[in-house]
Amino acid sequence: MKRNSLLLAALLCCLVPAAAALRVPAGAASAEITLPDGYRVAAELALTPEEQAKGLMFRQTLPPGRGMLFVFSDYAPRSFWMKNTFVDLDMVFLDGRLKVVKVFHRVPRSGAGQPDAEVARATASAALVLELPAGTARAHGVKPGARLKIIFPKK
Repeated sequence: MKRNSLLLAALLCCLVPAAAALRVPAGAASAEITLPDGYRVAAELALTPEEQAKGLMFRQTLPPGRGMLFVFSDYAPRSFWMKNTFVDLDMVFLDGRLKVVKVFHRVPRSGAGQPDAEVARATASAALVLELPAGTARAHGVKPGARLKIIFPKK
């Protein structure tokens, strides 16, 4: 019986994505994310519900090497809506250990007057979501199973 319990626990550890939340240093507003091929992205942090709701809305550009990292307190289903987002994006859904769970490539921007029902959405489970300029994920080897690295700049 004890052996079966240990086997079940080991199996669950392998099947359940990492739920631990990323620890962000107090006062951090940005992070440097390293993609699988070593390419570095300077990412703004979206930590509060207000920052997460706004995200990259109303921005006209997102330069190469820039992005936004949404940090949540747990691993759960996340849904992103491109309403009032004026740049095409790659959306990388990650577990708490920065392992890529799902990538949405070239999610289209929303247009002025576009009906809400036609605005693009991306949904998957995640503890973190990294938004990048469209084409970045594929160009730098970001795919399910890959791991990203993160450092927080010192003040």
